[in-house]
Amino acid sequence: MDNRTVTVEGIGAVEYRKSAKAKYVRIAVHREKGVIVSVPKRISFSDAENFVMSRLEWIEKTLHKLNSITQKQRIYDGKDGFSTKFRVMNLIPDNRKNMHLKISEKQFDIYYPRDTDIGNEEIQSIIRKFIEHVWKVEAHEYLPEKMQYWTNRYNLKYRSLTIKNTRSFWGKCGADNSIILSLHLMHLPDHLIDYVILHELCHTVHKNHQQEFWQLLDKYTSGKAKVLAGEMRNHSTRIY
Repeated sequence: MDNRTVTVEGIGAVEYRKSAKAKYVRIAVHREKGVIVSVPKRISFSDAENFVMSRLEWIEKTLHKLNSITQKQRIYDGKDGFSTKFRVMNLIPDNRKNMHLKISEKQFDIYYPRDTDIGNEEIQSIIRKFIEHVWKVEAHEYLPEKMQYWTNRYNLKYRSLTIKNTRSFWGKCGADNSIILSLHLMHLPDHLIDYVILHELCHTVHKNHQQEFWQLLDKYTSGKAKVLAGEMRNHSTRIY
């Protein structure tokens, strides 16, 4: 086995690649590709993993820096017609001093102090938190149903589903076939949400990213597994 992928809490997927050219363990951190570790043939995966664990703080700082540089935070002023997957956002000036949120079937209303500049960073920060809350609501409405659809269609099984506000990965499957999905899937197109779910469900059968895994995922995505994986690189959990 020349490659293996290990999920590290707070970092996401770390891919280890055996390399005949590598003279030492080298860690490369990419915003889209994630963490890739080149491992010399003479070094065991276990030793390489220990090295990576000793560098976790540096990896986390580097990922944070990369994401901060590329993060595009929009200003929500109610003029651009922002909506989540299922609801339209309304920003409403209000006489109360505290901001509050109301969610209904087709919209969500954010009330903010009338005498406050809506572009104020504190106000914008709260708006973003409210948006994330709406995404969480929608994720719990939508993702379990999607999981059930694909498991029924392909007779796949998983132990449990947890939805988290995580930005380090879109989804992951544990050794016990428990699956975690990021609520930020909710700002992806439907076909990419399906891809992520199928990707994790395939990990209930194959725990690595070897040929058998991609063959199974190809089977469930009409031969488009690699194409969809490439399309995922154009999206970030940190951009909305």
